[in-house]
Amino acid sequence: MRYLLLLVTLCLFTHHASAETTIRVLTIGNSFAENACKNLKSIASDGDVSLVLGTANLGGCTLERHATLAKQSAADPDTKPYNYRSETGSTKLNLQEYLQAQPWDYVTLQQMSALSHQPETYHPHIDELVVLIRKLAPQAKILIHQTWAYRPDSPLLKNWAITQEEMQQRLVNAYSDVAQQFDAKVIPVGQAFHQVRSTPGREVVVPDPTSDYKTPSYPDLPDESHSLVVGWQWASRDGKPSLRLDFKHANASGCYLAGLVWYETITGNDARQIKFAPRGVDAEDAVFFREVAHRVVNHP
Repeated sequence: MRYLLLLVTLCLFTHHASAETTIRVLTIGNSFAENACKNLKSIASDGDVSLVLGTANLGGCTLERHATLAKQSAADPDTKPYNYRSETGSTKLNLQEYLQAQPWDYVTLQQMSALSHQPETYHPHIDELVVLIRKLAPQAKILIHQTWAYRPDSPLLKNWAITQEEMQQRLVNAYSDVAQQFDAKVIPVGQAFHQVRSTPGREVVVPDPTSDYKTPSYPDLPDESHSLVVGWQWASRDGKPSLRLDFKHANASGCYLAGLVWYETITGNDARQIKFAPRGVDAEDAVFFREVAHRVVNHP
């Protein structure tokens, strides 16, 4: 009986300790980091983890720009390009201040997606950022956020004369190289996207052969079933609806998948145990994405 009571007490204590776990993560990135972290707090909460998330993100920001802004802030501390949100409100910080704003457990770095497959664009900028992180947040582990390849109908892929598969392989190599250089772990979001896209029955057929792209009819959209990015959407141009393509940014499914990969990488917890799913992701897809996230984190 005494043993049973002790066991119950230990179980209750363990659960309570898990529920009280707090992890602090600072992202140095752009809209792709915003996509990846859109559901991260909700996912973490479902796994009994309290997440403090700092977002030193700027739209379209490259490693070079982050490094340049840090140098400008060193010369002029009033250069404060990043938003910092806390329980008391929002303020502007430079990167030096952001790195010291919390005892961060992790700081993430990534390249801008259009340059992610070009390893020569990472240096010396990522090197400078790593030096700054290790100086001002020495307790933090550096994580490399592996972004994802563009959709096959991206005009940029056509301009670069490469395929989605080629972009994927090049960015995987580039991120792996810097991770190895700095003894950092990769958050393998790009690999998760690739695995989903490569799964039989989940291929995205673009362009949709049944759609009329030249004379589209509002509010009809092409069939983009299983897409992980926004794709075609209606926007307003001069007060009139216009069909536009977003071949980069994650949609509800892509944001959820990315968040699951981040969650398991950061916490070590099994993403398959998560029950939360955001609006726009059905139950079957949610289970599949959890399986993929668990697989890529543990078998990259």
